[in-house]
Formats: sequence, structure tokens, C-alpha cells
Amino acid sequence: DTVTLRCHLPRMASRIQLCQDQHLTPCMDEYEMQDVVDFYITTKREHAGTYRCQYQALKPLKTSEKSDPVELVVTDHSFTPPGISLSPGGLVRTGTNITIRCWKKDYGAAFLLHKDGCSAALQRQHPDDGGMATFTLFRVTPADNGTYRCSYLIKGYFPLLSSPLGDNVTLEVTPTPAHPGAPPRRPEAVQLQVPCSDSDCLTYVELQAAPPTARRPGPPADPQPPTIYADVRTRGPH
Repeated sequence: DTVTLRCHLPRMASRIQLCQDQHLTPCMDEYEMQDVVDFYITTKREHAGTYRCQYQALKPLKTSEKSDPVELVVTDHSFTPPGISLSPGGLVRTGTNITIRCWKKDYGAAFLLHKDGCSAALQRQHPDDGGMATFTLFRVTPADNGTYRCSYLIKGYFPLLSSPLGDNVTLEVTPTPAHPGAPPRRPEAVQLQVPCSDSDCLTYVELQAAPPTARRPGPPADPQPPTIYADVRTRGPH
């Protein structure tokens, strides 16, 4: 897959750089005066990692701080997918706690829980024994209805190399009956996901590069970086 990482700058810059935190691939540079830059990556195993943007302005001649991170998770189809189970199964009532278990005997370092239609993983877990993760969905509602799958990150040199998605389980939540005389509920929004062919799609993520003085003093926050996913097909595990 070809992935586009887009850097947004607060001002025109003479040099824009995109670097991987893990330093498994060289930094990419753009030297034209502009405030938005697209970097294209044809994904291989070594491209799995965390990326940040940085820029250099002419007046005054300064280099900005690095942007917030974004994760690029690369799927390697040479690894077998994990197993999955859901409890309780069948129709469940609103307010029920749901347990989803994912397992894989080999390779797994961390398990990811995905929901069809959501681009990023819902939860990530690092089990102590490495073989099974238990995810809990608390007090589910009909908004949690859908199809769930698991993947796992591969232990080893590439930190964000992932297995393919495994088999799926389906969650069906029955709505709470309305009380007699209660006003009618507003209709819920429906989100539609339209599949597209490879030639018509562009996968990208935008990173906001902050100027040198844009950060406020105080304890640093710990936000989760956005994550994008790409495929790489190889002959087998190394």
C-alpha cells in the first residue's frame, strides 16, 4: 500500500522534514516554500513505526519543535491471525458488560481490538503472558452493535508490524423499552461506510507541526497518537 503523511505548518517554511522515531528508515525532506506537504510511503516492514513532522523557517532562521506523533501500523499477511470469542453471545440487553477475548500462541506482543467501520483500533492490551488478551465493553448500548475482530503486534525489531485481522464476532444489543407516556426518541444518526477500490482510495493522515513557542509550560499530556494502517505482503516471517 501507498500511504500519505501530510504535514500542516502554521507558516511558510523553507524545509519540511518527516522522521520516524525508530530510525529504521531515513528522514524525508522537502525544500520548497510551502505550508502543507505530502510525503508518500510505499510500505514495507521497516516503515512500521511512529512519525513526526518538523520544519525550518527562514526569518528568523529557526527549527520548530516536532509535531505530535502518528503511528503507522503495517499488516504482514505472512503471520496467522488470532482467535476471538465473545461472552455473553446472542442478543444482550442494554447495560450488559461484554467480554471479548483474543489469543495467539506465538509472536504476539500486544493485542488490538477493532470494530468494522472504525479506522483505528478501539483498545490495545499488553497481556503479561503474551498469549491472550481480555477486552471489556462496559454497559453496552445499541451504539455498540457491530462486528469485532482482533489483530496482534509482532514481537521483535519492527515495533508496529501487525498480523492480519482474525475471524469476527458480532455484538447485538437490544434497546431499552420506552416507558409508557415517554416522549418519542430522536432518530439516531446512521453512519454508512462505502468500500472503494485501490485505484480510487488514498490513505493519509495529517500532522500539525507546532511553532517553536507554541507549547505551554506545565506537565506534558499523554494523548494517544492517531493510527493508520497499511498492508505489506511478504513470503514468511523472519
